[in-house]
Amino acid sequence: MINKFLLVVLVGVMASCASFTDGLTTDPNAPTDADALNMIQGPMVMTQFFHAGEVARLTGIWTNHFTGQDRQYVALNDWNAHTSTDSDSPWGNAYYGVTQCRLIQAKADVELNPRMKGIAQVLEAHMMGTVTSLWGDVPFSEAIDDSNPNPAYDAQEDVYAGLQTLLDDAIINLNAGGAGLTAVKDIFYAANYTRWIQLANALKARYYLHVGDYTNANTYAQLGMQSAADDMVANFGNLYGSTFNPFYSFMVYDRPGYMGAEDAYAPNLMDPDDIFSDPYNANRNHSKQMEGARYYYNYHYYELYTSGYEPNYLNGFDWGCTNCGKFGEDMRLVTYAEMLLIRAEYEARVNGLTAGVAAYNTYRALMATAGTYWTTTLGEYGGVDMQPYVDGDFAPGGLEDPNSTASDPVNALLREIYEERYVFFAGSTESFVDMNRTNNIAEIQLKDYDGVPQRLLYPQDEVNTNTSTPNPIPDVLTPTPVHNN
Repeated sequence: MINKFLLVVLVGVMASCASFTDGLTTDPNAPTDADALNMIQGPMVMTQFFHAGEVARLTGIWTNHFTGQDRQYVALNDWNAHTSTDSDSPWGNAYYGVTQCRLIQAKADVELNPRMKGIAQVLEAHMMGTVTSLWGDVPFSEAIDDSNPNPAYDAQEDVYAGLQTLLDDAIINLNAGGAGLTAVKDIFYAANYTRWIQLANALKARYYLHVGDYTNANTYAQLGMQSAADDMVANFGNLYGSTFNPFYSFMVYDRPGYMGAEDAYAPNLMDPDDIFSDPYNANRNHSKQMEGARYYYNYHYYELYTSGYEPNYLNGFDWGCTNCGKFGEDMRLVTYAEMLLIRAEYEARVNGLTAGVAAYNTYRALMATAGTYWTTTLGEYGGVDMQPYVDGDFAPGGLEDPNSTASDPVNALLREIYEERYVFFAGSTESFVDMNRTNNIAEIQLKDYDGVPQRLLYPQDEVNTNTSTPNPIPDVLTPTPVHNN
């Protein structure tokens, strides 16, 4: 009887203890799950660091915006020396972001939160659009499926079509109303759904342009950003190892001296004073255009560096010069300016020279205004002079075609628009995409290596683990299926 009594007491005490300790075995610093709201910043941050990270540096070196100047970055100047391991990290980061986006979409369905799903769809489309533009055929429809360790590679054309469908669905969801997300969780637009819808339309315009559908590109460009205030801006901070602009962190803290712009084509093209020797005999300045301030916003030099240029990473953290350099602080990822350039190209291609010049002048008026897409505090480079063009400037022998006697004025205008895109997209993979999908209309002068780089190699991690990886593996000089000019 005594033993039975003690057993009853012991069970009662144990039950009380279990009740007393309920929940204390859960580590709040190691959550095993989260709702969509508390996951959304992950892919937001990832898209910033993916688009301003390794792929932007590498393609910028290949398009001659930058120069690899020390150690392994010297080898990266030659695209023929590009290895599959160079792609491991950016590919993995992109698909990590896509994984998070798809998890959020599934959670948003359960939570009856269509706006949150729409935001995750836009973020997925942004990352996957860049992935397919750089690698060609890639896993998309079967990607991120735990039951399928060897996801098929979708044709590049099908990926672009799938992204258009994804963005259409995102726009429907963003218009649906409901809870959405809190402003503090939205590092891009502070829960402004009108701007998220504009971003979705802007990405549709970009991807239609990628595949040469100029009519749809123009249609959606008009539905994209309506001013620079609507731009998608990567918001970087001042904490090393965490929030620094990746360009700034790499060039100043992580690998100083590895990458600069010594003898690169882009700064030589923009520099009105030809400070250093110009091996390309290239200059963009003339009676209707003075690039001084914008050149300095993109590139700079110190007397110590007498051999060439550097990407301008001046900022308010270390130099007390807020927003003085494009590669030092926040960076614009999808913009109103891009929408105006798309519309100018459409007008030139479809409606002819006069319409194209008028549309391009709208863009030029925007770029002549300081404080949005370039800033500087140096009096020597106090402005950007972009006067309106007239049709005759693109005629044979005109201001924009001075050495030709037989060229088509529309082609001369398109060359100018793409040269402007080349300058504007410094630090973006879009310059690399432009070069290949247009057969280098801008006449970018590349470094002196064999062939023209067309794509990034598939990552070695993917080759080792996914049996669906294309075989034979295309090399860096093989055009992607859509961009096969």
